[in-house]
Amino acid sequence: MRSLLGVLEVLNGLTYTAESAHRVFVARALKIEVRELKPQLLADYLTFFDKAFSDFPEWAECYCGFYDTPGTDWDASPESGPEHRAARSELIRNGKAHGLLAYIDGKPVGWCNAQPRASFVNMRSYRVAVTDPEEPVGSIMCFLVSPEHRSKGVSTTLLNVACDMFKRDGLQIAEGYPTTNPTKGSGGLPWAEANYKGPLNLFLKNGFRIHKQLERFAIVRRQL
Repeated sequence: MRSLLGVLEVLNGLTYTAESAHRVFVARALKIEVRELKPQLLADYLTFFDKAFSDFPEWAECYCGFYDTPGTDWDASPESGPEHRAARSELIRNGKAHGLLAYIDGKPVGWCNAQPRASFVNMRSYRVAVTDPEEPVGSIMCFLVSPEHRSKGVSTTLLNVACDMFKRDGLQIAEGYPTTNPTKGSGGLPWAEANYKGPLNLFLKNGFRIHKQLERFAIVRRQL
């Protein structure tokens, strides 16, 4: 890992630095580097998403644009991939897409769609979580880890960095939406589909509590 300059503060064992005009977070013990998505990271983002669904190609066309696309229609066909890729690229170039990329040995290996809840364009079925639009909440909407880097602590690192980022930005609550009652038997689900909201235990082991249980998912919260 290259040297990191401009250390500003240490948050819960995570080092927050500024380098090359974008923020860098480092989980030193795990050697996992987590960077806040900026236009400069577009190429890394595309490199990651072009291959991240290699074991679940049914979702390969998404590029994590589902919750940042207005309207009720979403083309999930394999042919829609180039369109979603281009739309997501445009949002990133314009600084209108948010989240965290995780790196191991300088290569992007994980993603977390984490941003102020009010920033999501379209929370779709998760809008039921919004009872007070003015509440200072940061939402953790999606996780994705490359198949070869799962079970290495990438999601845990992304989750805790997201909470630190929310706190830094003045938010008071971190909120996630883990699936607790999947529509299909969890044993037959591909990893990406079963874990894209983050497993409930991931949240509970990292300071979250169940705020509300709904039919298909729980709303979990951590005070910051």
